[in-house]
Amino acid sequence: MKGTPFLDTETPQVRQAQEKPIKSWEDVHEWGRERVASIQITALERSVEPIGMLHALQVGRIGVTRTMYGTSARIDVEGYSAAPVIATTNIQGHARPQLDGQEARINGKDMSFVFDLSEGDHHSQLSEDNIQNQLAFDPKLLDEVSYSWFGNIPARKTWQFRTSFGGRGTRWHACLHYVMRLISETSHPLSSRNIRHVEETLSVNLLESWAAQAGLDLSAEEHVIVPRVIRMAEDYMVEHAADAPTLTEIAQALDISVRNLTMNFKKFRGCTPGQFLREQRLQVARSELLSSDQEQTVSQIAASLGYIHMGEFAKAYRKRFGEKPSETLKRTIL
Repeated sequence: MKGTPFLDTETPQVRQAQEKPIKSWEDVHEWGRERVASIQITALERSVEPIGMLHALQVGRIGVTRTMYGTSARIDVEGYSAAPVIATTNIQGHARPQLDGQEARINGKDMSFVFDLSEGDHHSQLSEDNIQNQLAFDPKLLDEVSYSWFGNIPARKTWQFRTSFGGRGTRWHACLHYVMRLISETSHPLSSRNIRHVEETLSVNLLESWAAQAGLDLSAEEHVIVPRVIRMAEDYMVEHAADAPTLTEIAQALDISVRNLTMNFKKFRGCTPGQFLREQRLQVARSELLSSDQEQTVSQIAASLGYIHMGEFAKAYRKRFGEKPSETLKRTIL
C-alpha cells in the first residue's frame, strides 16, 4: 500500500512542497529563524554535520514540515510571545522531549508531542534514524476554531504546554493521514474551501487531543468564554508594544474603561494589562537585540522602544531571559 506523504519514510512527492537539502546545521537554523523561531541544533555524537532533507509546505495558517537529519541531535527552540503551537509526530525513530520538572521520556514511532512556544522554550533529543513531521499552528487560528466549534476559547495556559499524545490507532493519527493525503492527492493548488477544511480538521483534532491530556472536555458548558475585548486588547498591545502605550490609550482604543479592562484581564488572564504589556515590550527588545547590527548599542535599542531608565530595563531583561541585554547583543554580533 502506498504510504502517506509527509508521514512515511519515503520522500514526499507533493507538488506544492519546498525541498531543501540539509548539509549543515546552519541550513536548519536559518530556515527556523525565518519561519518558526530561533532554533539551535547540535549533533550528539562528535561534531558532525547533518546529511538530510527538509520538506516544507504552508497550508493556510498551518506550516507543515518533514525533517530528516541523518544523525542523532539535540534541538533547542526559543519561545516567545505569540509564537506558534507545534505538534510533532515521529515517522521513524524516536525523540526524547524535555518536560518541566520531569525526566525526559522517549516518544516513539507514531507518537506525537505538542508544545506551546508562547509559554516557554522547547528542548528535545532525536535518534539517529529519526524522521519527524511537524505542524506549526497560528495560535489565533486555534482560538478562532475553538470558538467556532466549541463556543468558547479555553485558557490553554492552564493546560500542560508540553505533553505527549496520539499514536497509532488514535483519532489524531487517522486525522494526520487523512489530511496529508488530501493535500498530496490534489493536482492543483488547494482551494480556499479546502484550506479552511484542513485548518479546521487539524485544529479541532489537536485541541481535543491536547485538552484530553489535561482531563478536559471542550464541549462542557462550564468552560469560560474569554470576552472578545480581552483578545482585542492583547492584539493591540502586541502590535503596539514598541510604542509603550498607556493603559488609558489602550482602553480608549477599545472604547472601554481602564477599570473594566483591568478587572477583566485579572479575571480571565490572571494578570494585569500592565504585566501583559511589559512582557510584550521585553519580547520586542529581545527580538531587536537578536537582529541588530554591529553599529547599534543596547542603550540605542532600548531608547527606541521607549525605555528611559537603562538600569531598570537591564534588570527586568535579565530577570526575564536569564542574561544581560549586552550578552544577547554580543552573542548576535559574534
